[in-house]
Amino acid sequence: MEFITALEKACKFIGPDTEEAAHLRSDCVHLLKHRKMPPSNITKEERLALDDLRKDSSIIILPADKGRATVIMNKSEYQDKCSDLLNDSTTYCRLKKDPTNNYSDKLTKILRPLKDQELITYEQYRTLYPTSTEPPKFYGLPKVHKPDCPLRPIVATRGSIMYQTAKFVANILAPMVGKTQHHLKNSGELVERMSQVTLDDDESLVSFDVSALFTSVPVEESIVIIRDRLTCDSSLNERTKLSPLQVTELLRLCLTTTYFKYEGKFYSQVEGAAMGSPVSPIVANLFMEWFESRALTTFPNPPKVWVRYVDDVGAVLKSSLIEPFHHHLNSIHPNIKFTKELEENRSLPMLDVLMTRKDDGRLKFSVFRKPTHTDQYLLFDSHQPMEHKMGVIRTLRHRADHLITEVDDKNTEYDHLKTVLSIAGYTRWAWQSPGRTKLIPHPRSSTDSRPKGHVTLPYVAGVTEAITRKIRNTGVAVHSTPCTTIRRLLVAPKDKTEPEDTCGVVYHLTCEDCEAQYVGETERALRKRISEHKRESSPVAQHMQTYKHQPGKKVTILDRESRWFERGVKEAVHIRSRSPSLNRDQGRHRLPPIYNSLVQSRDLGDL
Repeated sequence: MEFITALEKACKFIGPDTEEAAHLRSDCVHLLKHRKMPPSNITKEERLALDDLRKDSSIIILPADKGRATVIMNKSEYQDKCSDLLNDSTTYCRLKKDPTNNYSDKLTKILRPLKDQELITYEQYRTLYPTSTEPPKFYGLPKVHKPDCPLRPIVATRGSIMYQTAKFVANILAPMVGKTQHHLKNSGELVERMSQVTLDDDESLVSFDVSALFTSVPVEESIVIIRDRLTCDSSLNERTKLSPLQVTELLRLCLTTTYFKYEGKFYSQVEGAAMGSPVSPIVANLFMEWFESRALTTFPNPPKVWVRYVDDVGAVLKSSLIEPFHHHLNSIHPNIKFTKELEENRSLPMLDVLMTRKDDGRLKFSVFRKPTHTDQYLLFDSHQPMEHKMGVIRTLRHRADHLITEVDDKNTEYDHLKTVLSIAGYTRWAWQSPGRTKLIPHPRSSTDSRPKGHVTLPYVAGVTEAITRKIRNTGVAVHSTPCTTIRRLLVAPKDKTEPEDTCGVVYHLTCEDCEAQYVGETERALRKRISEHKRESSPVAQHMQTYKHQPGKKVTILDRESRWFERGVKEAVHIRSRSPSLNRDQGRHRLPPIYNSLVQSRDLGDL
């Protein structure tokens, strides 16, 4: 199914009715018809063990907040910690009912005038228009590097009514971030900036960290700060036709409609920005730019160096001023409180860098790992693309090459990486061949270096590589993703959505009294779409009325797919495969007949 969907997406980019698209379909269908599925890379015993873990309702399995660790917690302990977070009345408030429809109406009321005035395009309006009714979900990630393993609260907003609007606003605001001398983009910039610093004997390295920045950001003040920045932004009209006030109105709606579902109950976040919303990091950064400007200009002897990555700050200042300055920081705003960390043995970690003071006052840099870091990386025998595995080596070597400044430290890091990668099954040739990260060439036209589009293929060894080459030869970029991972099998911390409340599905209806079937798709809640089949104009309703039959009580979800084009392809494939008698047509996507031999004779699950 995923191969056919990706192929049709690629053909859309190159022209679905072109000769090139016909050749691509023909070549790839031939490859799929003759494919051989690779053997399983786990034993029967391992599969049974995974199944036992998945069914054990007394535990919950989560990725750690940092450090690539996997955490198994008693479910009761996890629930207690989530309850402790949600019982903080300064941050969260229990709601009496689901506010989705109310918030949806508010968003629609703002969007329609923007579309009518042509301030947003019709395509943008369709993207932002709220159709899904699935609420955001709350869960927590264990901070294993901190005492008592507290949880970092996450609100999963993808697929919710405000997600696309938050993403839209974030894209407008993002270029304003980082316009200060204190902003850091990454660890490499930290090394570059701090390499130019020489510490005097009476100065110290110190780091400051904002406690729970996202849930502490003052919403109303942040909106005012951002509105003022937008008003002064001369390049705003290059990114959008919206005025600063209109952007601010959308931002306010994003920040004041933060709600979520946890264990069947609804909550509202009364302060701060939700960790999980696309706009939250932007808002947090812009507020911190205002905050640090005020903090640094109102202290008599500000730090010689102050560099910040979101909520992590590295500073150099007089040793005698550390405590007064720390007190000053915590007096600026009642919501924003900093913790501090002093250098120990002339060293101080920040991000994934360890800064060490040398005898001459200059700094050297090496890779820093928290004690809880597991050194676990993608196993070499995992059923994943070779370019992903080589990408692990490339990333680790790049970090060592660009963050470490002393030759001895670099050699030590290389030895460490070789050891941990060897444990993960990586061979010597893999380490020695970092240039093999792009094993499948990406052809580029001499006149246009940009791909015509992007598609994602499921990874099946021996099949995906061949189809990837075919698609890339048409100028479409291809990415691969594993079909199944242990994380997908075991990690499920969010509230489950009931089938009838699921949005973005291809579904199957059967008559209770005969073999009549119907296959359809909907981006809205399945419950709402099924109710529409009771209308007289519906072929399902007409069948029931004509033959006095009863509709089947069970509706089957055949596929979950939030993307409009992809969902249409999957609907067409299922219609072609099942030939449902109640469908009046073959679906909204015109599926070429070349796929018939695939969809009618093979299991759709691995296509």
